[in-house]
Amino acid sequence: MLHRPKIISMDIDVNTSTKMVALRIQEERQKRKMSQMELAMEAGISQGFLAMIEANRKVPTVTTIFKIANALSVKPSIFFEIPDSDREVRKQKIISLIRSL
Repeated sequence: MLHRPKIISMDIDVNTSTKMVALRIQEERQKRKMSQMELAMEAGISQGFLAMIEANRKVPTVTTIFKIANALSVKPSIFFEIPDSDREVRKQKIISLIRSL
């Protein structure tokens, strides 16, 4: 019988990542006390599109992410950063997976 090693996937679930981006955009906008309309106008996108991004109903393109980041005066990478608390949880899950091998 052929023994197959366990494969540990380090991929981030795409749906989780898009939710994170949507949440981070909304957090950064609210931190600056900007309305959706103000941010949309500054970024050169429609308020409706921004609302759909924040509601995780539309996925922004890379270009749109750069426009929003520029309008918020932040680096685009901020939308993809994992909070420290989430990092610790992921780290513990990975350690547990490795120990179970």
